[in-house]
Amino acid sequence: MVRQRRVRTTIYVMAMTRTTVYLSLDAKRRLSAAARRRHRSEAELIREAIDQLLTDEPEYPRPSPPQLDLDPAVVDNLDEHLSAGFGVDGLEGASWRS
Repeated sequence: MVRQRRVRTTIYVMAMTRTTVYLSLDAKRRLSAAARRRHRSEAELIREAIDQLLTDEPEYPRPSPPQLDLDPAVVDNLDEHLSAGFGVDGLEGASWRS
């Protein structure tokens, strides 16, 4: 009687999308060698490297507002500066509004 051996396998299913990456000849050569040494696919090594890179990246980066280096004299007299640019009546008295 032949005894059958059961093998358990786990299959992980991930949704992936196909993309193209252009590498220098040297990078491609080194990637191929690393994949052979580790007995893994080139794609697996690329995915792992990208995952490592993205671990420190926030998923939704916070916008960084521009740094404004304003002269304090301008800030203190803002109304005067605006009225000089737009006129005393501002946009309300603009001749282009009919």
